[in-house]
Amino acid sequence: MNLDTSEKQKLLEPWLSVIGLLTVMWTPIERKIDECVFLLSSSTGNGKKRLSLNRKLDYIKQCLPQAMVCNLDIDEIIQLTKGTAQVRDVCVHGVIDSYGDNKMVIGKVQGISDDFHIEMFTYDQARLFSAGNNLNVLYEIWEKVYTDLSASVGS
Repeated sequence: MNLDTSEKQKLLEPWLSVIGLLTVMWTPIERKIDECVFLLSSSTGNGKKRLSLNRKLDYIKQCLPQAMVCNLDIDEIIQLTKGTAQVRDVCVHGVIDSYGDNKMVIGKVQGISDDFHIEMFTYDQARLFSAGNNLNVLYEIWEKVYTDLSASVGS
């Protein structure tokens, strides 16, 4: 398929829009997660810093008061958060290898590997756009968790 530059740009624009959304809108979600960790660590006296998202989410799950009611199960919240974060991580730290109308391939260096290994991730529009749509939902969820936690810890 031989496309001129403007056709390539038209194909790429929707992909880049979602990647930009994932890049910019992830930070407010992680900030809410950090605020939850801070509230929990302040109330338990455990001020140890948790730097990775997985450690933060594990800590929240371990320390979340049982009496606190959330609309979603904490395991579902964590699964949705990790899945969206993984897509975001690939998009932010990867390199676009190829793209078309409905498929994009991104190569990302795997930092946990002892050698220089590039893992290829293939996203169709539905998967990538779903991750983008999750951002608003996740922000609302983590805002509610934080608000409920503030009320629970403060009382």
